[in-house]
Amino acid sequence: MKRSDVAGSLCLDFVNTVDPRHASPREEHLPDYPALLDWARHAGVVTPAEASRLAAAARSRQAAAARAHEDAIALREALYAIFAAVARGEAPPAGSLRRLNDEVARRPREIVGFAWKPAAGDDALDGVLGPIVWSTAELLTSGPLERVRECPGDDTCGWLFLDTSRNGSRRWCDMRTCGNRAKARRFYRRSVGASQFPVCRPVISDGRAGNPHVLKSAPQAVPQSRAASTRP
Repeated sequence: MKRSDVAGSLCLDFVNTVDPRHASPREEHLPDYPALLDWARHAGVVTPAEASRLAAAARSRQAAAARAHEDAIALREALYAIFAAVARGEAPPAGSLRRLNDEVARRPREIVGFAWKPAAGDDALDGVLGPIVWSTAELLTSGPLERVRECPGDDTCGWLFLDTSRNGSRRWCDMRTCGNRAKARRFYRRSVGASQFPVCRPVISDGRAGNPHVLKSAPQAVPQSRAASTRP
């Protein structure tokens, strides 16, 4: 399983919780609500104490937990559609933008210290989506959108990331996976290409039919002085 914390942005890490994007079968990193909650805890969206509280609530409210999980997957796909379009220089789908705006409107937040937190009383099971929605809104409004990239790994990866390299040259979501596989494929193609064109040694005949032999070295050119001396 590839790590889904390589994008450089919370919302893009969330988008990258399915692998790959452009081929089947796909590995779903968030198959149910407990997996969503576990991802949120590892991503720093919720504290361990908050995760424990939400896990207990999910066990007693299984239908609500299932709906929260469905909402999370629907949001993820909307965000993917938006940022994949950004990475390709295209206009994001209107329906996906509407979904995001609806999510922003219904997820209030307040400043606690120097950080954004869910507004008081927000204890819904889908509250873990709030920070993801805010991360999305901030990236879309403050950028740097010109640094959003789509990984071309295996022509199927499709993971999104922020290219924070100094010269904007990052190509892969993760060098340890897609990058290394691409290097291995290039090496293999070079090796196969070389083996298809072996070096041939010169072959001459000693004058007897069907009796060629291989020279140990190529014949040397006759010097001009020697060539002249052999003329009649």
